[in-house]
Amino acid sequence: MTGLFLGFLLGFIMQRGRFCMAGGLRDLYLFRDSRMTIAILIIITLQSIGLFAFIALDWAKLPSGDFHWLATLVGGVTFGIGMGLAGSCSTGAYYRAAEGLAGSMIAVVGFVVSSWYIRQPSGKQLFAPINAPSLPDASLTQTLNISPWVAVLFLTFITVFLVCRHLKRKPYSIPQPEPRKQGLAHWLFEARWHPFITAIFIAVIALLAWPSSLMSGRVGGLGISGPSAQLFSLLTEGKTGFFGWAGYLLMGIFVGALVAAWGSQELRLRSPGWPTLAKSLAGGLFMGIGSGLAGGCMLGNTVVNTAWFSWQGWLFIPCILLGGWLVSYFTIIIPNQLVKQQKA
Repeated sequence: MTGLFLGFLLGFIMQRGRFCMAGGLRDLYLFRDSRMTIAILIIITLQSIGLFAFIALDWAKLPSGDFHWLATLVGGVTFGIGMGLAGSCSTGAYYRAAEGLAGSMIAVVGFVVSSWYIRQPSGKQLFAPINAPSLPDASLTQTLNISPWVAVLFLTFITVFLVCRHLKRKPYSIPQPEPRKQGLAHWLFEARWHPFITAIFIAVIALLAWPSSLMSGRVGGLGISGPSAQLFSLLTEGKTGFFGWAGYLLMGIFVGALVAAWGSQELRLRSPGWPTLAKSLAGGLFMGIGSGLAGGCMLGNTVVNTAWFSWQGWLFIPCILLGGWLVSYFTIIIPNQLVKQQKA
C-alpha cells in the first residue's frame, strides 16, 4: 500500500502546487519563462543524488534492457503533440480530472484506451518496425564510460547555477487574495506554493518510489502509463493486474488531487466546449501511443528515467518539446501572427 500513500501525496502536491510539466515546458519556448523547467531539473537532480546512494546501499535497482532509439524519437514527438492538444501531460490530466475539468477527463479516457491498445498484439505488430531498432547502451554513463557520480556532479552544478541565477532576479509581484484560513489549513489549501518548493516535495516522493516499488518486486520509480493500460483491462475484461504497486500509485494520485481540490474549493465540474473536448480526446490518444512507444510518459521518462541518465529519458525531452512546439506553432503562434497582420 506504499504506492497508494505515495500516489496520494503526489496527487495532492501536484494539484496544490499547480505543477504542470507540460505547461512549464511550453512556457519555456513561448514566453521564455524557465521557472518550471528549473523545477523539473530540481526533481531530477535530487532524485539522482538519492537514487545512486540507494543503489550503493542496495535499496534500489536500475531497469535493464536495450535503448529503443527510434521508438523513443517517434514516441516523444507523438506524446508532445498529444500534450499540446490536451493542454497538459498525462499526469496533469489525471489530477485536473480530479478537479472536475471535463477536458482532462476526456484526455484521461483517450490516454487509458491508447495505452492499452499499443500493448496488445495488434498494436505491437502495427508499431513493430518502429520498436525494432535498438542500441545496447541504455544510459549516457555507459556510453561515455564514466561513473554515475560524475554525471550527478555535473547535473548538480548546472541545477544549482540555474536556481541561484533565477532567485537573484526580481520576483514577480502577484496579487494575493485575503486569507480565509489560518495556520496549517492556510498553507495546505490556500497559500500559493513556489514551484521550487513543490519540486523538492515531488523529488522526495520520486526517490522513495524506488525502494518502495522494489519491495513489491517491481524495478523502477514513478510511472502511470502501464497501470493506465491495466486499468482499461480491469474495466473491460475484469483482469486484476491493475492492483499492483503502480496501480495503487495511480489511484493515490487521483484521490490525493481530489482531496486537494476539495480543500482548496477548486472542485467543480467545468466543460470547455465540444471543440476543446475533441482536441483533449485526440491529445489523450496521442499521449497513450507516444508513451507506449517511448517506454514511459512525462512522469516516467522526463522525471524518473532522466535521474539515472538513461538515453530514453533525456532524448524524450527534446522530442516532446518539438511535438508541443508544432501544436503551439499551428494553434497559437500562426493565428497570433495573422491577427497582428490584420491590425497592421
